[in-house]
Amino acid sequence: MRLLLLTTALLIILPLSLTAQKNLGVEELMNDGRPRYMAERLNIIQDPAIDTLVSRHILMNASKDGVDGWRIQIYRGGHRTANEDSNKVRARFMEEYPDIPTYRTFDRPNWFKVKVGDFRTREEAAKVFFDIVGKYPDAYLIRDVIAFKNPVK
Repeated sequence: MRLLLLTTALLIILPLSLTAQKNLGVEELMNDGRPRYMAERLNIIQDPAIDTLVSRHILMNASKDGVDGWRIQIYRGGHRTANEDSNKVRARFMEEYPDIPTYRTFDRPNWFKVKVGDFRTREEAAKVFFDIVGKYPDAYLIRDVIAFKNPVK
């Protein structure tokens, strides 16, 4: 009888102490990477679902290969020679602007695109765009996921 009671108590208490994954709270995010003595204390009274949404947002952004930003598309072609033409346009651009990164992509069903730059804001992209549009009249600004540049500290 005693063994049955002990087993039942363990079966009830054990699942309460187990968690499938650690939830990431606002306080942990705020103090990430700080030593314990420098950690800021903040008392937030909120619905736990908010922490779940913040965690989902962080995981979704981490799954991207960059951050949201802007690029300048200088070429788009879907004809028979678009593959070769896109390579020529990209090579010409790289000679004229060696400090601006270029990206050549293929979007189904048959679009070859050449995009240039990694700009965080539209204004930042517009400064370069007005210089480029003289040589590439079909160029235009597009939203894209850009390579993340760590700011200089």
